[in-house]
Amino acid sequence: MALRVRIDKNSCQSSGNCLEGAPGSFRFDQDGLAEPAAGAESLPQARLLEIARRCPALAIAIFDETGREIDFGV
Repeated sequence: MALRVRIDKNSCQSSGNCLEGAPGSFRFDQDGLAEPAAGAESLPQARLLEIARRCPALAIAIFDETGREIDFGV
């Protein structure tokens, strides 16, 4: 299943939980806000959902191949 990851830059608090949860799959941009890096979308869905749940700002959204946002049950 092809997934797409989006981080809401207006909500991101730069906690680094996503970087810690999947080193190399997320990074900070020039403004210090998180963004998906190459490979983030190839992480297993369960791992992505866990990372999204750990975001204190709930800034991470995950979409399936149809563009529908996946509910990760916060």
